Amino acid sequence: MKYPCDLIRDLLPLYQDGVCSEESRAAVEEHLRECPSCRAYQTALCEADGLFPVPGEEPEQAADQEFRKAASLRAVRKTLLQRQVLAAVLALAVLAVLVLSAIGFLRSAEQVIPYEDNISVFMVDGNLMGRLQGNEATHLTIKRVESEEGETYLFFCLSGNQWDDLVTSDEVYSEYMLCAAEKDAAGIDGVYYYTGDYTGIETLGSGELEQLIGSSTLLWNP
Repeated sequence: MKYPCDLIRDLLPLYQDGVCSEESRAAVEEHLRECPSCRAYQTALCEADGLFPVPGEEPEQAADQEFRKAASLRAVRKTLLQRQVLAAVLALAVLAVLVLSAIGFLRSAEQVIPYEDNISVFMVDGNLMGRLQGNEATHLTIKRVESEEGETYLFFCLSGNQWDDLVTSDEVYSEYMLCAAEKDAAGIDGVYYYTGDYTGIETLGSGELEQLIGSSTLLWNP
């Protein structure tokens, strides 16, 4: 496996001091055999640190050499630690981007809220109100339909996003105005929750209206 020159040069002080692992030593030696630039760097490093054997070296010189070895080891450890910290910071940044992207996707993914005993309708102060449990609706579709027999029905559907569905507690309720008192809420003969296509349902004939009612959920009638 080929290693970059920067990594090999970071390991050279440890290699020169004989404190690197066998795997690192083998990698350094293999790289030095193939890389003239790093061999020259090694030579310069040895000359600067006085690592070439010198006949008759004095004890003071030996102590100074050991001091330089220790300083070199500390410098390498500091460099490696800095790289590890940088890698951790970059990993956290990437994770944050992924999390924010996922949240953004869930917020933008609108979906029809299915009826699962989580929606109810009630009359209060002459107004017809819808109540949703454990979610937040971002869109409300309402159609008022008059039958050929003169009965008036209200069909409605709630839409929300996946994020609100995931994070909203079942203890949370949201309410929506379906028909105000001044819009003759008292004249409504039935309120249905319908999650299908609302195109043209105001003009359905009796048979089609019966089919629509059959595929809807009755939530309120007087």
